[in-house]
Amino acid sequence: MIEIHELRVFLAAAEEENFSAAAKLHLSQPAISFQIQNLEQRLNVQLFQRNGKRITLTEAGHNLLPLAREMINLSTRIEETMCAGQGIVKGHVIIGCSTSPGKYVLPHLIGAFRQKYPDTHFSVQVLTRQQVEEQLLTKQLHIGVLGLPARSKDLECFPFFTDDLVLIVPAQHPWAARGSIHPKELYQAEWVVREGSAATRQTVVTLLNSAGIRVDDLRVTMELGSVEAIEAAVEAGHGVSFVSRVAVQHGLALKKIKVVRVKGLHLQRQIYLARNKLRPCTCAQLKFREFVESSEGQQLIAQLTRP
Repeated sequence: MIEIHELRVFLAAAEEENFSAAAKLHLSQPAISFQIQNLEQRLNVQLFQRNGKRITLTEAGHNLLPLAREMINLSTRIEETMCAGQGIVKGHVIIGCSTSPGKYVLPHLIGAFRQKYPDTHFSVQVLTRQQVEEQLLTKQLHIGVLGLPARSKDLECFPFFTDDLVLIVPAQHPWAARGSIHPKELYQAEWVVREGSAATRQTVVTLLNSAGIRVDDLRVTMELGSVEAIEAAVEAGHGVSFVSRVAVQHGLALKKIKVVRVKGLHLQRQIYLARNKLRPCTCAQLKFREFVESSEGQQLIAQLTRP
């Protein structure tokens, strides 16, 4: 008989590709190795190729991986369903977030939700958009936060919140004292932007082009991998940028950067929550979505995303 605990150890080792890293299960490396060896003997197959500290899945290991996830998920659902029948909302919700604004909104929402349902706990992983979609499809994530609609028809998206994209400049920039500028003045500035694959970059390019701003004619001096890096570069006087307002609230509060209005230009994008339509929701996941859509959740989101 296969033990669920052994499958959990196998899954952790497979995802980390390292027995030591799999110690997040609060087991020593020898204990993890022992559990894996027991599972291999029970199934009469080799699941990993050992190469020093590095491990890789064998063909048998790859075949077991989705089955192990399915069995662990089913075990979790059984426990959570039984708790729900007793009026207890309990469970572990894994969220993959590909957007900067999502990173700043989620902790507050999760904190408020857990005040109502303290037996729930959450893991939030910051991933690329592609990784979020892939891990939703392979059932490694329960919920995804995306800055663009999902590509796969097996993923269901629903609105999370509307994100304001604002022009930020250094506090001492000439535009800061004026408060607003004409769109043509955008060509005079040096620009700090997100890397080309980022949803923010794609959205800003699309919205500016539709407003008649020739993005290719802007003087881009830096392409950076995070909104935090962009904020730091703008604070230091290296350029200006369009960013999510919620992601730079701290810098705005400290008055290290300022928002400048562009006349006739109002940039917004929709942030989405996504789930795998083929994967049943647990009670905790359903309750979290209900909380996001409730008046309390929407009020909290408005407080976080509006100036």
